[in-house]
Amino acid sequence: MVRIGLDVGGTFTDVVALDEATGATAWFKVPTNVTSPSAGVLDAIAATGVAYEDVLTVRLGTTLGVNALLTGSGAPTGLITTAGFRDVLEIRRTHRKHLFDLDETFPAPLVPRDLRLEVSERVGAEGAVVTPLDEDGVRRAWRQLRAAGVEAVAIVFLFSFENPAHEQRAREIVLEEGGAQSVFISSDVLPSYREYERTSTTVAAARIAGTVEQYLHDLGDELKQRGLRDGRLSIMTNSGGALSSSTVAQLPISTLLSGPVGGVEAARRLAGDVGWRDVLTLDMGGTSCDVSGIVDGIPDERLDMEIDGHTISYPTYDIETIGAGGGSIAWIDSGGSMRVGPRSAGSRPGPACYGRGGIEPTVTDANLVLGRYDTKALLGGSVHLDRELARAAIETHVATPLGISVEQAAAGIIRIVNVLMTNAVRTISVERGRDVRDFTLVAYGGAGPAHAAEIARELGIPRVLVPPFPGCASAFGAVTSGSRRDFLRTIARSVERVDLGAAGALNAQLRADAHAALKDEGFDDELVHVETWLDVRYEGQAHELSVQLDDAALDGDALAAAVGRFHTLHRKLYGHAFHDVPVELVNLRVKGFARHPDPGMWWDWERIYADAPRLAPQRRVWVEGDGDFVDATIVRRDGLAPGELLEGPAVIHQVDATVLVPPGFTAEALAGGSLVLTDREHGSAAPGRAAAVRREPAEVA
Repeated sequence: MVRIGLDVGGTFTDVVALDEATGATAWFKVPTNVTSPSAGVLDAIAATGVAYEDVLTVRLGTTLGVNALLTGSGAPTGLITTAGFRDVLEIRRTHRKHLFDLDETFPAPLVPRDLRLEVSERVGAEGAVVTPLDEDGVRRAWRQLRAAGVEAVAIVFLFSFENPAHEQRAREIVLEEGGAQSVFISSDVLPSYREYERTSTTVAAARIAGTVEQYLHDLGDELKQRGLRDGRLSIMTNSGGALSSSTVAQLPISTLLSGPVGGVEAARRLAGDVGWRDVLTLDMGGTSCDVSGIVDGIPDERLDMEIDGHTISYPTYDIETIGAGGGSIAWIDSGGSMRVGPRSAGSRPGPACYGRGGIEPTVTDANLVLGRYDTKALLGGSVHLDRELARAAIETHVATPLGISVEQAAAGIIRIVNVLMTNAVRTISVERGRDVRDFTLVAYGGAGPAHAAEIARELGIPRVLVPPFPGCASAFGAVTSGSRRDFLRTIARSVERVDLGAAGALNAQLRADAHAALKDEGFDDELVHVETWLDVRYEGQAHELSVQLDDAALDGDALAAAVGRFHTLHRKLYGHAFHDVPVELVNLRVKGFARHPDPGMWWDWERIYADAPRLAPQRRVWVEGDGDFVDATIVRRDGLAPGELLEGPAVIHQVDATVLVPPGFTAEALAGGSLVLTDREHGSAAPGRAAAVRREPAEVA
């Protein structure tokens, strides 16, 4: 049986196939079908050559949900809320991104004011009913919304996370009345405090639910007609696991970042296999660059994320995104300075060198002009590159206006985009109190390995790990991931006031819920691992830190130990701790993990590189720091045997990416299939690895 993982991007759909019986692993890139995402998925599965009856699972990373929010293509949505709280979506958090911009504007709420209706009800902060629910008011509100064309409704009442009875009854009334495509209540979506985040998240879930459900239904039908058995389709979630399509239909908000998290999962696994558990990730694609951190094998997480200006709360990997990709466009600003991004050429027309009508210079064009890319090495295995078109675009839009050569302009583009990505990596490392000398930079995405070594050197990161399939890393993360379910409840009490009996019972119930949910996903108890985390802060703080509970039980000793870890973590991150300030337990979070045992994987290099062209053994390549072109060794990835060392300057061509090895770095092919680029001045070998065999440039055929 074969597992298939997919990541649907703007340019390519990446697919990885893993044979459970033999461990053979292969990967492919096919053009994304932007007009029919389902057809693109079917094309990608066909590229593997695997018969549908032999498919064990199809795990998909998709941007469908987030695209529905960005484009406003979800269902017409209404909001029913507590009297007096109609404008929570408008008031937001009163945060300002630009403190001194008096004309700063915010995106329009996901629900316009005339579709936000109030009903009389009130639950107090302790969960007691203050004002009974006006059931006739709920009926009137829904009838008004239905008459206005609303198909999806969000129900958000004050303090429903303490007592959800009013929300549950309001949902029953709406369903009794009929006509609603989707009904979501905040006590199911996000049983947590903070009114704006809870309201915004519930509204977003209602808005995209129909789109996500319809897509999964149509794709499931297409796969079933071709022979895939029921229950074999799963979707990657924001927190790194995969859930069945039927579960995702009830939790659509869990898939907003399902694509990038696959890459983080791949980075964690591949670095962990070598023995490195502290990792920084660099995922540079065509439009953007995503960076994230992993400490002691645990990816950074957050509860809040922002999508097009709207705050969404759901446990998600903490991934920072900037507009720096291979397609990022270089331009001259009004002051005469060169800038790169965030605007991108996308896949159509794409960079000028694609020959698809693009005329503006991009990072990809600069890499080609500087010899980092080769016109004979097809981008993504299918795109031919034209150096003359790249030169013309850079000359017209950058070199001539600045009065410099094409090569100088191209070098400037590379320097600028490297600075942007360096600053992004610094944000999730140095600015979080992390010593980058203890970390490994894992570089993937189609463009990441071409820039990673220069970024690592700038920051002092000693080594770079490049996956066997850097351009398909997110698809690999999907194919090897298990499942994950998250449960959250707000406690919102000082530690001294926490009812340990009630908190312990709640923890036990949520842990049982996690086991049950993962059993429904097809995992036996012995494959399930459950953790309890506490969101803690000092009294008066607006934000909290997460610390793990030592034991399964939440009792006085366990809570005291968790508070001690909070003090330690606060000191590490901010340089101080306040042992004399009361500590608040804000949220109780339970994370359930499940993973099928993986076979010993091996990479089918012969199959992947069967049609790859042979390349000249040397060419002139521009590298950062030297400021000029140098003679670089050129090899194909399948030509490096495990344990073999390649001295920089060198370029390693893969079917899905290009790896630059600058002077002062060595590249080693690991037995597990990855490459490790080591800065000879600052780097160190992986734990327990044998000495490598050095390849001299003269040996290159």
